[in-house]
Amino acid sequence: MIFGKVGKQMKKNKGGKAAATISIMAIIIMAAKVMGLLRETLVARLYGQGMESDMINTATQIPLLFFDMVLGVAILSTFVPIFNKYLEKDGKEKAMRFADNFTSIVGLIAIIAAVLGMIFAKQLVHVMVPGYADVPGKTEKTASLLRILFPSIIFTAWAYVAVGVLQSFGEFTVPSLISVVSNGVMIAYLIIFGNKLGLEGVAVSMLIAWALQLFVQIPYLIKFGCRYRFRLDFKDSGIKEAALIALPVLISSWVQPLCNVINMSFGSSLGDGAVSALNWANKIYIIMVGVFAYAITNFIFPKLSRLASSENGDEFAEMTRMSVGYIAAIIGIVCALFLALSRPIISVVFERGEFTAENTAITGTALFFYSFGMIGYAICEVLNKSFYALSDGRTPMMTSLIGIVVNFGMAALLVGGLKMGVGGLALASAVSSLTIAACLLFMINKRRKGVITAAFIVNLIKILICTAAAFAVAKAVDIFASGIGSGTVMTLVRLCICAAPAVLVYVGLAYIIGVNEIRTAAAKLRGIASK
Repeated sequence: MIFGKVGKQMKKNKGGKAAATISIMAIIIMAAKVMGLLRETLVARLYGQGMESDMINTATQIPLLFFDMVLGVAILSTFVPIFNKYLEKDGKEKAMRFADNFTSIVGLIAIIAAVLGMIFAKQLVHVMVPGYADVPGKTEKTASLLRILFPSIIFTAWAYVAVGVLQSFGEFTVPSLISVVSNGVMIAYLIIFGNKLGLEGVAVSMLIAWALQLFVQIPYLIKFGCRYRFRLDFKDSGIKEAALIALPVLISSWVQPLCNVINMSFGSSLGDGAVSALNWANKIYIIMVGVFAYAITNFIFPKLSRLASSENGDEFAEMTRMSVGYIAAIIGIVCALFLALSRPIISVVFERGEFTAENTAITGTALFFYSFGMIGYAICEVLNKSFYALSDGRTPMMTSLIGIVVNFGMAALLVGGLKMGVGGLALASAVSSLTIAACLLFMINKRRKGVITAAFIVNLIKILICTAAAFAVAKAVDIFASGIGSGTVMTLVRLCICAAPAVLVYVGLAYIIGVNEIRTAAAKLRGIASK
């Protein structure tokens, strides 16, 4: 069998090989995220934070929201466990027959969704951003851009399946590189053409970029002996199994898209630029969480799937607990820096061209409040994968529904009642993420005893203490460093001056009070140094 001797592989991967793989993935994902940030920076420079930026940001988000809500996470979360089960028990041939059938069905659904989205583009804009109707032409222009971008979900759907196949064969690097390619295309377009071809040109370049995410994986699929053959069999046992868990998985993945919809809807009535401010702040927030969360979750998911199928409860619980601990320890310092330095971060990234200091203030406020949910969001990414590996989509579904209700209620309170504007919308999303994380932690421990232990809780508290200390240091230093000058270079210097002591305090305090992940990392570094 292709994936036999799982136990031995797991033991090997627990050491340097696993760490190396995750490190490579993190570096690649970081490069992709940085390039994505550069892409957004170029858009912000061209259009500032006004009507045009609102339109292109909305037109970009809606197809992705559609994809996430119709297919999205369900593709990888249902495909990977079943595909791996076929590989483990029935061999490659049967696994590839399932993959061919799955690809055909997913493609059919994506095509239908894309066509419907193009037909009802104007109606979608009216529903999702009703405030646009108050500005003449804003709804119509956004709808025309939407019709260009909706076919992107077809290529994205097939690209997701390709990612699942390659990861199941142990190839993690290429799937991580696809965003580098697509962002590279967009950056090249924006640098060469700028706004010469208008918003329509930007939309077409985005469509091409997303299509390339599929095409760059095809040579590697061929390398592993994958040859797509059209099959459309809804009676296939694997498809039936995927269908049974797809709906709860989809609903559980709706929290982020629906929170974005809630933010877009409330934000559209806050004036030109509010939707863009939320989008750009959220992009930076997701980038920093995603670099590490996605590297860890993409690496552990196939392994969790195999551990779940082998009923190895102790190892499953250990891997889940270890993954949560590491992601919390990593994101803790990021959270501290973003809370303390949200405005100078936005200034360095976006404040140039048409993006003004006033735009920085609004977007920085959104980023500050988003950052409260960083650790919760990262933990959700890990725990959702744990449940999907157990073929349990119902639990993430229920917790996501709770999160969506919390997000809407908090948004109505903070924006409608307390008039907090974009900050209130961002804080509503943060509270939602923390609520979902708490629910998922409680529920995974019910499924696999040993995930939550007294030592685990104490360790999380220690991480939060270190995060608070790092925040205090960064904020205190920023008070003194804020007068060193303006401009991108001086603001970047200011960020470095503030971040350096905060990181040192975080790592030093974490080591002193015994944060497990920091002490483990320190021990490994000493071992490397001694060699």
